[in-house]
Amino acid sequence: MIPRIDVHAHVRDIENMANYTEVRRILKEEFDVDLAIWVNLSSPLGPRGEGVDYFEEVEEKYQGRFLTCLSNHKISKGLKFSPEEVVEWMDRGVVGYKIWVGVSPAVNHPANDPTFTKMEQIGLPGASVHVSQPYPTRWCEDPVKFWEAQKAWERVLDRHPNLIVVNAHMLDFFNSDEQLDHLIYMLETYPNLNVDLAARFQQFHRMDWGKLRDFVIKYSDRILFGTDIGKINSDNVREVAERYNRCFQLLETDSVVQGGFFGRAEIKGLALPQDIVEKICFRNAVRIYPRVGDVLERLGY
Repeated sequence: MIPRIDVHAHVRDIENMANYTEVRRILKEEFDVDLAIWVNLSSPLGPRGEGVDYFEEVEEKYQGRFLTCLSNHKISKGLKFSPEEVVEWMDRGVVGYKIWVGVSPAVNHPANDPTFTKMEQIGLPGASVHVSQPYPTRWCEDPVKFWEAQKAWERVLDRHPNLIVVNAHMLDFFNSDEQLDHLIYMLETYPNLNVDLAARFQQFHRMDWGKLRDFVIKYSDRILFGTDIGKINSDNVREVAERYNRCFQLLETDSVVQGGFFGRAEIKGLALPQDIVEKICFRNAVRIYPRVGDVLERLGY
């Protein structure tokens, strides 16, 4: 039974973690799935040491099951954490810096460069960096704004070639075969760019099955498992476990699955080889995120 890591989770408060661990128990006992670690993109950590008590309590209580990231939701005001502060938080044990860019070119402001440069130097990854929103959808109906945000992000990557990034939601190029072609261009152009599958399982059917499967296999070193899971209530832990299991079925079997983590469409699984599944589900996370390998070893894997 391989360990699985969800690199895109909005765990938030400590009280919510008990329901997450109950989901883990159901998956292991009923589906033979070991969901070992969540990377928490939503935490109360602040630039002046706010949230240290929260961070230390999570570490003591869960021993690495929940790994914490810095989080930035207002890119229009610039990056919240200075170069010195990202170093301080990485020394404490955070594993990434989540940045929500949205449909905005503001990430490309020169004032952000010192922090990006420091992240390059210390190896702190951009964790599930959210750029734009999927076009064309109700979240982004303006193609000009979509491309403004995407091209601004490319300029950042041009200036910071050693910045390790996991872009959220397959970089939002995951709605058609044509968008998949552009995602291939991005992965070929920027070797330190990776992507997560969060909230994109329900879109598998929008692309040619064979093309998508070939893409996932070819770029399996650059794709990570994620869901975009948020708050879990005590009365829906089983439903959440079943949603997780559907995602793993979509990766590991060729069964037709109803939905994914979100969505309701019938989707045929990709039936990926075991070594590909391992890369997506945990090996890439071990390589990219600080501490993950050590935590897995400490937990007995």
